[in-house]
Amino acid sequence: MKYVIGIDSGGTHIVGQALNNSGKVLFETQSGPGNILLDESGTYQNLSEIMTTIFKNMVPADCQHVLIGIAGVETTGNAAEVAQFFTDKFNVQVDVISDAQLALLNGLEGQDGTLVIAGTGSVVYGRQNKKMMRYGGWGFLLGDTGSAYKITAAAMIAALRAHDLNEAYSLSAPLISWLHANDIKQAVQKYYGHDRKEIASLAAKIAERAAAGDVAAQTILADQATALATEVLGLINQYQQPLPERIAFSGSVLVYNDFYRETLLRKLNDVYPEIKGHVVSTNNGRGAIFWDRWQ
Repeated sequence: MKYVIGIDSGGTHIVGQALNNSGKVLFETQSGPGNILLDESGTYQNLSEIMTTIFKNMVPADCQHVLIGIAGVETTGNAAEVAQFFTDKFNVQVDVISDAQLALLNGLEGQDGTLVIAGTGSVVYGRQNKKMMRYGGWGFLLGDTGSAYKITAAAMIAALRAHDLNEAYSLSAPLISWLHANDIKQAVQKYYGHDRKEIASLAAKIAERAAAGDVAAQTILADQATALATEVLGLINQYQQPLPERIAFSGSVLVYNDFYRETLLRKLNDVYPEIKGHVVSTNNGRGAIFWDRWQ
């Protein structure tokens, strides 16, 4: 059976998939981190492990193509070198792009359009006429607008403002509890002691409060979704006419939070009513089956 291999090589782990031409996963395996900027030798080793495992479970001669999306490769600038290494090592055509490009390829199924990612962090990508664009990102200190981290941060800022004004705030007690603190001052100490992902994880709890009718939580989500929508519009405004109408949503905040996603899409539709959104629920390795559409 003919198949292609798609490999999503990210900073926390690598996922490799063998897929038929309709996108059905025939075999999947995972390995350790794959950010080539942070650990070049480890990324080579883990990618080799992924491909070796796949070829042990699939007929190597039936593999038509391998597409690898690697975190950090845009910065290192050695995509062609990496591709050639794996082409020679496994005797199969390998192409290498960034993990962001792979996410865009998968999310938009090879078509032009926009990909919005909002998980622990956030970033907006777009593609039109073979040109790739980016808006935002830049990490939790300088960017990541509308991300899970920024949702929690906004809730904490509002709770501290209410404390300073001696006003009641419905999220104050939950935040103190979630941070395993005794009061708001200790909650601040705990907040600064946690890493970015731990803080971001509290956004899901804020979303639960919003779903239960907590107006303060709903306001936090709406404000963050609106802020991210502004960045999405900033990217869309760079497109040439006619504008690509497809927009894909990825990342935990957008995939699992209907209120947030609907708020963001509504803000976009206020300006561009024709834009249609859909949620990306597949691993980005699936983008390999759409590679020909980018050529």
